[in-house]
Amino acid sequence: MKKSISFLLIIIYLTSVAYALEFDTSIDETIRKSYNLSTSESELPALPKVVPTDTPEISQEISSNSATGKRYVIKKGTKITLVSKNTISDRLSKGSKVGFYCKNGFTTKENAIIPAGTVLKATVMDSHKPQLTGNGGLVELAINEIYYNGVKSKIETKLSKANSKKVYMSNIKGKRSYWKNFIKVTNPGRKFFGATQTAATAMSAIPIINLVSFIPIFGGAVVYTVNMITAPVISIFTKGGSVSIPAGSVFEVKISEDISING
Repeated sequence: MKKSISFLLIIIYLTSVAYALEFDTSIDETIRKSYNLSTSESELPALPKVVPTDTPEISQEISSNSATGKRYVIKKGTKITLVSKNTISDRLSKGSKVGFYCKNGFTTKENAIIPAGTVLKATVMDSHKPQLTGNGGLVELAINEIYYNGVKSKIETKLSKANSKKVYMSNIKGKRSYWKNFIKVTNPGRKFFGATQTAATAMSAIPIINLVSFIPIFGGAVVYTVNMITAPVISIFTKGGSVSIPAGSVFEVKISEDISING
């Protein structure tokens, strides 16, 4: 009897997990379609924990008399450490602007120095708050402006890291919580089944009563089975974590191709 019940639980569990996984892997389908990605590629990473740095420095966004009128090239492979000037959250609307400044200076192809404090700006390309199925919030940013010597230049690059954690295609995601919620929902059934097993073991040691010792474990198996079947559906109606990164947090941009700027 116990072997039959255990076999039944294993079959139910595997079916439930497969059902749940089908929902979980469809969460970022819209983003994948936007970039022509196959569903076999890795999922978007969760939002990294970020630690605010010191107060941002005075920017060089305001026009100055130091402009040379020349053009400079930021070389492919250049890594730029940025500090955010604004809070970045999934409440930002599409088209909103987010400011950054360079934490450290770097050099161009012509050996011109882009100093610390140089301002870059990003545009929110997409965003959404936490969604059902345990999907977290999302903010997609595109770095598209730089102010060097007070002169604005249009650029096109994406965030690659937030607090030393990789950011996929500039998509900063809130934590996904589907599986966490799934485990939480199945805990009551698991605990109840464990209690009935303990009761059945105690009853089996008592003459005559041991003849009906299977009843508690059978009841526990039924409850646990129902719990496992309903858990994937219940977990769908839970939301993931929000995106909220305070001003003064550290990010990184890695230039994927040469970028020409004015200065």
